[in-house]
Amino acid sequence: MPAWRLSFLYAALFFELGINLPFFPVWLRSHALSDAAIGIIVAAPFYLRLVANPLVAALADRRGRLGEAVAVCAVVVALASTLLPVADGFTSILLVVVAIAFAQGPLIALTDALTLANLASVSGRLHRYGGIRLWGSIAFALANIGAGVLLVWLPDSAIALFLIGAAVVVAAAAIAVAHVSRQAAPTVRATAPAPIERAALVRILMVVAGAALIQASHGLVYTFSTLHWQEKGLSSAAIGTLWALGVVAEVGFFALLHRLLSAGIGAGTLLAVGGAAAALRWLGMAADPANVVLVPLQALHALSFGATHAGSVLLLAQLAPSDKRAQVQGWLAAAWAGLMAAFISLSGTVMPLWGQGTYLVMAAAAGVGLALVIAVLAATPRRR
Repeated sequence: MPAWRLSFLYAALFFELGINLPFFPVWLRSHALSDAAIGIIVAAPFYLRLVANPLVAALADRRGRLGEAVAVCAVVVALASTLLPVADGFTSILLVVVAIAFAQGPLIALTDALTLANLASVSGRLHRYGGIRLWGSIAFALANIGAGVLLVWLPDSAIALFLIGAAVVVAAAAIAVAHVSRQAAPTVRATAPAPIERAALVRILMVVAGAALIQASHGLVYTFSTLHWQEKGLSSAAIGTLWALGVVAEVGFFALLHRLLSAGIGAGTLLAVGGAAAALRWLGMAADPANVVLVPLQALHALSFGATHAGSVLLLAQLAPSDKRAQVQGWLAAAWAGLMAAFISLSGTVMPLWGQGTYLVMAAAAGVGLALVIAVLAATPRRR
């Protein structure tokens, strides 16, 4: 499959995410919802992923039709998103978000599995993952800035329309990828995949738990940073720029990923570096720093998210059997989604009491995740 099709799919997926993460809580606030209600609604999709991600990924692995699974999920998201403008009040908004989330949850994990499967079909091409994935980060940054600037002039209700438009583009990109994927691999698996060997399963589960803790520790900044920065007097354009800054740094990381891997830096090392950067970032945020200090803290997103994501995805691709790659990526996505939901729900309750001190909980979570990753690396022979 041509790499540009996968790159465009990542771009579409993360453009939608670049609107959703920083500005969906603002849309919720425009409906006069409390912090606790916002926390519940934002956390709900992550709870759903505990079920949806492993279920859809296992089915896709069994049928050997990753592309079709991506397309079906993307179309459902686009259709359900059209209900956002008519939703009003906690219950109706929650129901619409749940409908969207059940199909949206598995999308990134399935896309990662599809990309890695295509790259693995040609020896030595796994290193190209960063060059494909970085287009998602670029699109995320453009969405941060673009939506932030437009919202200076447009009402908060426009956020729902932005999300609908982005979801339609994702569906179109996914259908195009599914068409090519079906031509390349038209057969369906006739037998069930063999179970994973026990020792390998233990290592996989430890990596999943460690990476999930590190990624889930971003839940507080994803949900409440925009609202906090608004209270500090930052404009929507400035907030969008801060979000974009982190993603620009992330793009730089993915652009360098091929060189890092070629230089012998392993996926496990990248994952450990990501955990350490996350802990440092949240300790800095806990101090409620001046606006200028937010710049380097946001730049740490290159490692806290970028290195964690690349390290975990590539390490699991190495550890998992080829016929279980989507399922294992689904485990990772479900684990961090479940933990993210718990942290977001907790933050909605604790943030009014502890304020920025809530970031200390996120730092502790990242530290535990880092310890699990180090334990796996210490017990596993070094692999390039």
